[in-house]
Amino acid sequence: MDVAADLDEALDLLLELGDVVELRPSGSEAPVWAAARGWDAFLGAISDEALREAQADPAGWLRTCADAPPSLRALAEAASRLVRRFEPSPALAPTPAAARERHVKARKHAQLGPLVEVARRRFPDASRVVDFGAGHGHLTRALLRELALPEALGVDWDAGRVARATELARAAARAGAVGPRFVHADASREERTLRRGDLVVGLHPCGALGDALVGRARDAGAHVLAVSCCFQKIGASAREASSARARRRGFVVPRHALGLANLSPESFEGSADVSAKQDGRRTRHALRALLEGRGLSLGPGDEARGVPKDRVRRGLAEIAELACRARGLTPPTPHELELAEARASVEHARVARFSLPRHALGRVLELAIVLDRACVLEEAGYEVEVAPLFPARVSPRNLGIVART
Repeated sequence: MDVAADLDEALDLLLELGDVVELRPSGSEAPVWAAARGWDAFLGAISDEALREAQADPAGWLRTCADAPPSLRALAEAASRLVRRFEPSPALAPTPAAARERHVKARKHAQLGPLVEVARRRFPDASRVVDFGAGHGHLTRALLRELALPEALGVDWDAGRVARATELARAAARAGAVGPRFVHADASREERTLRRGDLVVGLHPCGALGDALVGRARDAGAHVLAVSCCFQKIGASAREASSARARRRGFVVPRHALGLANLSPESFEGSADVSAKQDGRRTRHALRALLEGRGLSLGPGDEARGVPKDRVRRGLAEIAELACRARGLTPPTPHELELAEARASVEHARVARFSLPRHALGRVLELAIVLDRACVLEEAGYEVEVAPLFPARVSPRNLGIVART
């Protein structure tokens, strides 16, 4: 594949529509970018029934909607054309790892299998596995076992996860297998030396860790096998480009816009469907309205501080109490909850309609970031491929970077 050409195609689209990516719609009026392009009347008039259909596949719906403005259909067509090249083949099925440990959940196991198979085919000469963001060490152990490597190292910043990974590795050793070693460190800053011939892996290294994985592997001349996620988890106010090619084109994405790359119209097995996700967004919108009614100034996503994700589905009353407690505020009154729900029911409907063009660009933004990382390696002379490694029902974050020195 031509990583640079694919990256250019994604950037052509994103840089032309930078204002759409960066400015999230509010509930009060049409976004400036929609009005400037003549999209506001069309988007604002979408029926409830059509909106439900559009939310399942924003780019696909917009490109085939005869009533959509031509420039909006063109955007959606360009996005769909690029994304289709990176869709999993219908024949792609989860490749089971050789043996499922009882500690590993079925969905995690379905992700391990394809990575083990790719590593077996593409990196038979790897001398060691180094797992960035190893967590409980499931991938580290699977690769060490299935590739019959003499050594594997897992690095994670969370001491609790490292302790659990070490415990599981010792259990494997007691069963007669050689266990990997795990260290407690920030893998993005860890100075432990990588070696040429290492296989540096990451199954969903979050945010800046994904960039660090690629950069450190390149500097060491190590192979790479990684699937990215959670691009917004960075310490800086924006994500700067990693590759020289993307830097020349000025590819910079503010942190508040990076969450767009996590959107997916398809849900993994066991997760909420599109309708449930919309209910969750409406509830969060109501929470934001309540907090703003208390006089708080909130940045994008700030309303969720102090609220675990799994609590959102329980409704506004519960998460509003949690959010207020986290800020040292008194619990919300029934009247406040009623006003916030009423405001959200009106505003969220507008936000959902005007968000369709942004959401049509979600996978394009994800592709651009993954291709930017891959281009770092291609520019260093690696043989690189970017491809979905497992179906979206296993995980929508399925784009793998497979790179040999």
